[in-house]
Amino acid sequence: MPVPPATATRVDATCANTVGDARIIQAAIDASKEGGEVVVKGPCLINKTITLRGRRTYRGDAKAGTVIKQADGANLPAMLASESWVTNQPYSSDPVRIERLTLDGNRDHNTGTVGLMLRSWDTRVYDVDILGAPADGIRISNPSKNGTTLRNTMVNSVISDVYIERSGGSGLKVVDPGNAVSDWTFQRSWIGFSGASAIETDNAAGWTFSDLHVYATPKNAIDAHRCFGTSIRNNYIEDFGTKATGKQTYYGIRCDLQGEAGTTISNNRIHKFGADTLTQSKKTHQAPTGQQADTRFVYLALDAVNYGAGHATVTGNTILGHGTRQETGLLFRRGKGDRMSIVSTGNLVDDVGIPRTTGPGVRLTSGY
Repeated sequence: MPVPPATATRVDATCANTVGDARIIQAAIDASKEGGEVVVKGPCLINKTITLRGRRTYRGDAKAGTVIKQADGANLPAMLASESWVTNQPYSSDPVRIERLTLDGNRDHNTGTVGLMLRSWDTRVYDVDILGAPADGIRISNPSKNGTTLRNTMVNSVISDVYIERSGGSGLKVVDPGNAVSDWTFQRSWIGFSGASAIETDNAAGWTFSDLHVYATPKNAIDAHRCFGTSIRNNYIEDFGTKATGKQTYYGIRCDLQGEAGTTISNNRIHKFGADTLTQSKKTHQAPTGQQADTRFVYLALDAVNYGAGHATVTGNTILGHGTRQETGLLFRRGKGDRMSIVSTGNLVDDVGIPRTTGPGVRLTSGY
């Protein structure tokens, strides 16, 4: 007779707030069955990376109660990580669901640690706080721990209702030298006081970024590469380029386009409330004596087409600046692609020294 599938079970991992908690949590995971639930009861202190096996739900009792903290000097590559990343498999892990817990990276006493390392498809992350990760808060990575890249894809996932603050790197980072990490949704979340950009993604194909509040960002708020059928909508960017230095450009929203698919950027509110990194005089458009004026701030940019013809709609966005020539509201450039076709209409661009820059090879219309 055929053997019936194992019955899904719940396994509790009750921490003692000592470094032995890593062993307790991992033992519970290893004892769980596919389709089961691993419930972590905190507070927890870990000195080893927790390996997340696929086809399981991982949850805490509540964010305030289940706090998983990295021990002083552990310097883990990641606090929680998908199994295929840890074991260096060439295929993405099976789906996981992670919810109702807090990860404390203990950034003041560690280096190089990613809070949550994901390398699984059809995954869900809900109602999670990630605080003080020494590296990125969440990293979605095509390469594994030793650099093995995927032979398949890692798609169809949702990250929602998360709070990421004080990451040493980016709040959310996608590392994808191939074309594996596409068709994700990142929504209804907050990213603040990152060490680099709030969102930085090598591959934004099929992604939706919506209803995000991004604030106190030293570099770029949303830096999305290889946009292909991408949607960036209804986000509140409170500030960007807060630690701008030298001859560099910082972006509120930035996309470079892949050819032959449409991208939509709509109904975003993009501000730069902090004017301390602006050196030019609003009246004269000149830098005060002794200050540099070679830093640039672009609120919304489609700055390249990577191949073929790029298509995008940019509508209903609100941009508010400080009236200096360092600031550009909208920037459209073709790059090395054949052409760029942009519908740009209904955008409010106020008090920005250069409201819009349009390069050669860009077809700009108001639509139909």
